[in-house]
Amino acid sequence: MTGHKSGTGLSNSRPVDERPAAKSRGNGQARPVADIVARLFAISLDKDQNIKPASLTKTDFKTIVNSQSAGELDAELAKTVTAAAGKSDPQLSALAQLMVAACKCRNDVARHALTAFCVRVTSALWINKHWETHDLFEDILHRDKGLDASPLHSLRNVITALYSKRVEHVKGLTSIPPVASGDTSNDAGTPPSLTSAELNRQRDNVLLVGGLWLLTKGTCDPAQAIPFLAELLEQRRSRSRSNRDVALYLSEQCADQGSALADTLDYFKQRANERAALGAHLKSALEQSEQEAERLKVQLAEYKRTNDERAHRITLLEAEIARLEQSSQEQQLDERAKRTHLRDSTGQVKARAFNLLTEDVLEPLKLSLSALQREKPKTEVAAHHIELAVETIERDIKWFIE
Repeated sequence: MTGHKSGTGLSNSRPVDERPAAKSRGNGQARPVADIVARLFAISLDKDQNIKPASLTKTDFKTIVNSQSAGELDAELAKTVTAAAGKSDPQLSALAQLMVAACKCRNDVARHALTAFCVRVTSALWINKHWETHDLFEDILHRDKGLDASPLHSLRNVITALYSKRVEHVKGLTSIPPVASGDTSNDAGTPPSLTSAELNRQRDNVLLVGGLWLLTKGTCDPAQAIPFLAELLEQRRSRSRSNRDVALYLSEQCADQGSALADTLDYFKQRANERAALGAHLKSALEQSEQEAERLKVQLAEYKRTNDERAHRITLLEAEIARLEQSSQEQQLDERAKRTHLRDSTGQVKARAFNLLTEDVLEPLKLSLSALQREKPKTEVAAHHIELAVETIERDIKWFIE
């Protein structure tokens, strides 16, 4: 990322400490960024001997934005700031403010140096500081490589899951060990324990630093960062919104004459209009789909009716075919039986005719012929045999014609 504009979508009007920033050694010049960072997290006590929470003043915020150099943001300063911030900024709210100011810094070198410093301190203070890494976000993306197409989504999912486990653990604690005499849990030497609500706030600040880290590196499109940051803001909504407070806040922004809030509201208005247009388009498409579905439903019912009629007709035809097949089989059996019976009858006829011709006709005729061929023909004998043959023929001829 070689350039930087102040209109990053992050307002510089967040509530910060109104205490004036200290000047460097009486020369009237703003303090160097490294001095501001060291002073920001330095431990100081209020009148009740409680540690004052770290908070970035508006003056120091502007100084960082306009700074041309980050100064000596070395490992020694990181170690000092980490030790102090663990007590003065356990929820990392001031560190998140510092990250916002760093991202709005107009100088490329100073911006990258300060954002890297913020990431290093965040890595040393979040719940998994035992990872002992100087860049927890790079470490997460390296471990989650290839599992998510969007680095921003990867950071959000992994960090949210880790904090959810820690919050559930804290909520599951049924008792708190009693405070022994001489306990210095509220002293400057001991970091405070975080409640589940404070852990959730720390999670949001870690996510904010991570999102801005990606934005500064140029690996995250601002169009993706806007809804991501809007989700973080949703976590801060009050249970009972005051319209008066909203009106007064907007009036304060109008008096400030800045354009960041107006641009932000215009962005969400444009997105709302786009979604409304998309909703209207989807509604129209849905209506067309419903009409098409109704038409297809009617067509399907017609196809079903036609199909039922055809199925009924097919059933009737199959029954008729079965009947005709059975009739054909029966007819074939009848014809076969008739042919068999005819063959039997033919045999009987042949046998009867053979017997008739050979025994009852041929023999009498032979005897008659023999009687007539004698020297003295015996006509009476021949006539008798011929009469017997005629009687036999007349008797058996009826069997052949029945």
